[in-house]
Amino acid sequence: MKNFFGIFSRIFDKLVFGFVRLPDHNAPARVKRRSGILASLEEGIFAQIWIIPTSGKFLIDLVLLFGAASIHLGIINAVPFLTAPAQLIGAYLVTLSGSRKRVLLPAVTISRQLWWIVLILVFLPIKSGYKLWIFIALYAVMSFTGQISGNAWLSWLGDLLPDNIRGRVISTRNGILIIVGMVADFVFSQIRETLGKESHNLYLFICLGIASFAGLKTVLAFKNQWEPPFTPSPVPRMKNILKDIFQLKAIRRLIIALMMWNIAIGVATSFWTPHMMLNLKMSFTTIFLYSSVVMIFHFIMSRGIWGPVIDRAGTVAVVSFCALLISFIPVIWLFISADYITPLWFEAVLNGLTWSGFNIAIFNLPFFILPKKNRSYYFAFLSALSGLALGVGALVGGIIAQLLEPMHVEILGMTYINYHVTFLLSAILRGISVFQLRKIPDARSKGMTHMLKVLGEILGRIITNPRLFFISQVKTAPRNKRADLPAPPVPRPREAR
Repeated sequence: MKNFFGIFSRIFDKLVFGFVRLPDHNAPARVKRRSGILASLEEGIFAQIWIIPTSGKFLIDLVLLFGAASIHLGIINAVPFLTAPAQLIGAYLVTLSGSRKRVLLPAVTISRQLWWIVLILVFLPIKSGYKLWIFIALYAVMSFTGQISGNAWLSWLGDLLPDNIRGRVISTRNGILIIVGMVADFVFSQIRETLGKESHNLYLFICLGIASFAGLKTVLAFKNQWEPPFTPSPVPRMKNILKDIFQLKAIRRLIIALMMWNIAIGVATSFWTPHMMLNLKMSFTTIFLYSSVVMIFHFIMSRGIWGPVIDRAGTVAVVSFCALLISFIPVIWLFISADYITPLWFEAVLNGLTWSGFNIAIFNLPFFILPKKNRSYYFAFLSALSGLALGVGALVGGIIAQLLEPMHVEILGMTYINYHVTFLLSAILRGISVFQLRKIPDARSKGMTHMLKVLGEILGRIITNPRLFFISQVKTAPRNKRADLPAPPVPRPREAR
């Protein structure tokens, strides 16, 4: 009996307080680093379990329960991007404190543990309208603190992973997290489908309870994660950085292009999931299958295909090509109805193929444009401006959809509503933005024709010898050269299409 309780106690201790513990202060650096990498993997796994039920279709389902209209959906989707400037605060706090962990732990605790209050909010005996605005306020605080922690985490991860193994560790970690995310999405979707609307509160209690506990586990994992020695750089003069951003032609073109593109994306970003749920009458399981198709093709193209294409043909060529195809994605949604969703599966394939290339290319592009000195602050500014543009686009889309709420127009047997207007507007703005994206300077670019030729060669080799796909490796940074891990310059909403 004592052995049984001993085993149970150890299992309970690991499940609650973490499988990986902070190593002894006097432990060898090799042991500390290995422990830190395992702790980051544990954090990532629980972060996926926290993210899934607090975003996407599950988040939409929650706010619709609170009575959210189109304008509210626009505001909620805009909030994470309007708070992007908080990354600058995160960078400053890290420099001020001299520790990423001191900044990250309180920020992560707030951003991921306020969901306990959201869980309580669901059951409070107050009007839905009050619940909705209380949730929006809580969501704004969570997003703000999440942006602060994101900057600290990327800097921490960059020092934790040595250059010679960074690519392999990140690739393996991302692969595991994709699987965890898909499994979590499937499980939570099945809970929603099984309990149905009749037991909506029970479903929310289970999902939000699990999400909140998983969020707590991520906090404990960060606490148990070793932080390498860190000497922060002096805070640069913001005046000089702003001067470079707006005076240097290359940086100015990059910012204008990204802001135009993000406004175009933001206009429709709030309505893809509500449209699937409310108008296309898709179940949570069907939406999960759609997301899985997108993820599978995204993974296929991201692993060993788009990277070599960018290396051989340049970055802007890939950005322009993918952006052009992405511009047609909203048009496909104009021909999808509850009785005819077949085009949606073609859209899922195109979505995964094109967004994978765009995200990789646009992530790499600023490395060739922004100065190396104080690069983290340049990235923070770029991310902030891009996020603000996406947030403004989401707000504008919400206002347009709200004004056109009564719209029901029949054309050739198809019923068009307010959401379709935002889809069409997004497609037009994306097409216009492509011309601006092509103006971004890239000395390595060899043109669209050469890029298509290289893409065809790589795809041909993998099709004729599929083994190449499984043995392809993510390129790592050269030895003795530190690879930066900045925040992505183009905040992309999870539901972007």
